[in-house]
Amino acid sequence: MSLWQFALSLWKRPGVERAALVLQDQHGVSVCLALAALWLCRRDVLPDAGLAGAMTDTARVWEQQRVAPLRALRRQAAARNDWGDWRRLLQEAELEAERLLLQELEALLQARPVPRGEAQPLSWLVLMLPEAAQCESLSQALDTLIEAARLSESRASP
Repeated sequence: MSLWQFALSLWKRPGVERAALVLQDQHGVSVCLALAALWLCRRDVLPDAGLAGAMTDTARVWEQQRVAPLRALRRQAAARNDWGDWRRLLQEAELEAERLLLQELEALLQARPVPRGEAQPLSWLVLMLPEAAQCESLSQALDTLIEAARLSESRASP
């Protein structure tokens, strides 16, 4: 399953959208990085500081240069009732930018040999989002994503 497909399936789980918005809006956390960390666990990729650093750097650039400007414009458009069509187009562009970012993150994994084995979600999350250990509400939102990923995994198993 691609990172994008994983993200879409996880997004449908109860509580995930709300938790992701808490991470993004209240804590400035990259939801794409959080999803990538959970996906790496699902793929049994052992935590690797080099890969985590490359993914973090890629996500930071993508989000600053592409995703954040679209998000800011979408939020401005949402304040005006007469800009509904423009807001919808910006929302679609923002989602496409996130899809492309996830594609870039997945390509980083495919570009290098990585050790395989059973990985714990928190190990990847701590590498990619070290601020997670510093805030209770941030940890709670990440716990929601971890639990949704576990439930999604158990449903996918035969």
